[in-house]
Amino acid sequence: MISHLGILVGAGSIGKRHARVLANRYQHLVVVDVDSNAREWATKELACEVTTAKSLSDIADVVRKQSSQATAVVANWGPQHFATFEELVALGVRRVFCEKPLAVSLTQIESIRRSCEVNSVALTVGLHLRYRGIAEFIRNVSERQLGGLPTSMVVDGGARCLSTTGSHWLDLAIQVFGSIPSTVMSTLNSASVNPRSENLKYWGGVSAWQFGGGQQLTITYDNASSVHERACFYSPTGVLEIDPSLTVRAFQRNLDEVRADPRVIRVGQVERNRPIAEFVPNMDEVLSQQLDEIEGVSPVRYGSEQVLTSATALVMAFESHRLGLRLNFPPTRDIIEQSVEWNIS
Repeated sequence: MISHLGILVGAGSIGKRHARVLANRYQHLVVVDVDSNAREWATKELACEVTTAKSLSDIADVVRKQSSQATAVVANWGPQHFATFEELVALGVRRVFCEKPLAVSLTQIESIRRSCEVNSVALTVGLHLRYRGIAEFIRNVSERQLGGLPTSMVVDGGARCLSTTGSHWLDLAIQVFGSIPSTVMSTLNSASVNPRSENLKYWGGVSAWQFGGGQQLTITYDNASSVHERACFYSPTGVLEIDPSLTVRAFQRNLDEVRADPRVIRVGQVERNRPIAEFVPNMDEVLSQQLDEIEGVSPVRYGSEQVLTSATALVMAFESHRLGLRLNFPPTRDIIEQSVEWNIS
């Protein structure tokens, strides 16, 4: 157990999972939630010293006095993340794990960037695919057995939401491609089917990102369908498919066909009856690893610059839809200043 103060803001379904990890990590845990049932749960169920409060302002003195030794986990609603981050930093907290989305506008992202730089905030975000070994497996198998590194990723499915689920795929694509987006173009639509709240929209439609290395990512979601998504990386001579359990299987074309005519325009089917490699990721919690990073216990694998890049790439897709334009990265000052806040989770 680490003798730091742990702070959890938001003890809903995701927050409760995080709370159990935090209770085993910190001697004293502050749980902030407007819901009295959530606060009562924390007092009864967590095996550490627990202080509960309806808001951060209610326990500001406690946090301020111990801020140099405090680590915060932000797990309330997405549109509240930015204000919570700013409040924590104002209280002196310098280590923050935030659930996605990190922010819901480009202006918020730029404010977080400045806060991290000015106040030396160690920041990370709950995009867990970074820690599953999936990107490393995909890059290795593709380069060694499928003719080279992946050149594109395609995700398509039913009501999975560009923010709620698509943000994970976008971040994975950035990791696999080893480069950041250069442009994005979107045509989106929303539906009031978000299980968290009708006020948090579920976003379908199409978003396409081009990357600096020439790769591309396309995400297509249909809010009128209940069919699970498919995710696939294309490589020069094969594909890597990710199923709903996050198991990855690699398939290649018949090598005799490829050798007979290696031109890319001579396309052929992959041999689906025999995957050439398979990877089943460990799905244990990864919050502990990320807290180790921002607390300086282990080297940083997913730090503030990376999370800000991913957050920008997501919000830029929404801004592209609003403006009806293909947008270039990084966003211009005009694009940032006129960006709006999106009700996303």
